[in-house]
Amino acid sequence: MKISEEGEKEEKEEKKKGRQRFWALVAIILLLLFLFSIFQCQVSERNKRLSAERLALEEAMRQKAFELALEQARMKADSLIRADSLRKADSIAQAIADSIASSAKVEADNYPSLLAKAIADSIAKATADSIAKAKADSIARAKTIADSIAKAKADTLPPQPSILPPPGRYYKPINLRIECGEPKCNTEISAGDSLNAVKGKIDNYNKTGKVYFRAIDSIGNASHWEAAAYDMASDNNCAENSFPVPVKGKTVCVDAYEFPNKPGEKPRNMISHEMASRMCENAGKRLCSVEEWQAACKGISNLRYPYGNSYNQKKCATDLRTAKEPNRSGFAEHCRSYFGMYDMSGNLWEWTSTPAQRDGLFLVAGGAWNTQNASSCTETKFSFYPQNEYPFVGFRCCL
Repeated sequence: MKISEEGEKEEKEEKKKGRQRFWALVAIILLLLFLFSIFQCQVSERNKRLSAERLALEEAMRQKAFELALEQARMKADSLIRADSLRKADSIAQAIADSIASSAKVEADNYPSLLAKAIADSIAKATADSIAKAKADSIARAKTIADSIAKAKADTLPPQPSILPPPGRYYKPINLRIECGEPKCNTEISAGDSLNAVKGKIDNYNKTGKVYFRAIDSIGNASHWEAAAYDMASDNNCAENSFPVPVKGKTVCVDAYEFPNKPGEKPRNMISHEMASRMCENAGKRLCSVEEWQAACKGISNLRYPYGNSYNQKKCATDLRTAKEPNRSGFAEHCRSYFGMYDMSGNLWEWTSTPAQRDGLFLVAGGAWNTQNASSCTETKFSFYPQNEYPFVGFRCCL
């Protein structure tokens, strides 16, 4: 009896487990069906999207082909109109109009239908309107060309050439070239005098003296001969990218570029005064004093700017009002001082080792990329806290 009860109990348990397995299987099947339906929807949506993109691409290609054909037709029409004089264009236009009108009349006579006559008249009118428009466009284009010629004839201002590299002291041969500042301009250059001019460049120039240059624009306006003085030296005992500068009876080696003193690289900004001093020391140098910095900027002629005594916004990075960072070192080729230092006007204010009038502050020199004419060799500030880092303040080293 006891064995029979245990058997019945086991049988019930087995049936219960069977029902559980059945409903688990049903749930799994339903879940799979649900996931499959989601997958089908995604596939369908993807196919619809791809189909729409394909149709849009085909439509864009058809539109591009139509525009290309239209542009080619316009160019051919322009070429035909420019090829003949306006008088010949008038006669041809009249002949074409008469011919088309005659053809339209013949077609209308052969087809007494009022609809055919209307179509023929419409074609003749549309053709005549197109020819009249082409004629008007040709007249307007001729007037524009005539105005341009008249304006060019009225232009009596000569171009304003400049020479690169800028005048100053160099220690290796340089390749001289002339920039005109105007399109379609011829330039001339001559070493020593203006009697033996050649086209606007001299390669491997290595003579101390003056170089003369000028420019002639496309309508014959010629600038006066200008002179640039070069001092080709050989006594540079400074390190790479560093040149000697006389300062109060002694010679100081000043870096040609803002730290890290490499042409074409972005100069270091966002640096405190203490960190700038330490980085110069790590390079075996020191932070320049304001006297050394200004001597390197002014050159032997005690200039107000590295390039001269008058501010020129095109020479250095001083008028970049929308910029958020400085130029790469040496990018402004004209912004070179006599002794060979670049970007001393603008680009970045530069920390110096000279204390300011207020305790704990130091002078910065030269201006930044947006200080315009307040970027001279004598421009200094002491309102920057030395412990702070600024996006418009950098430094250069001396030895």
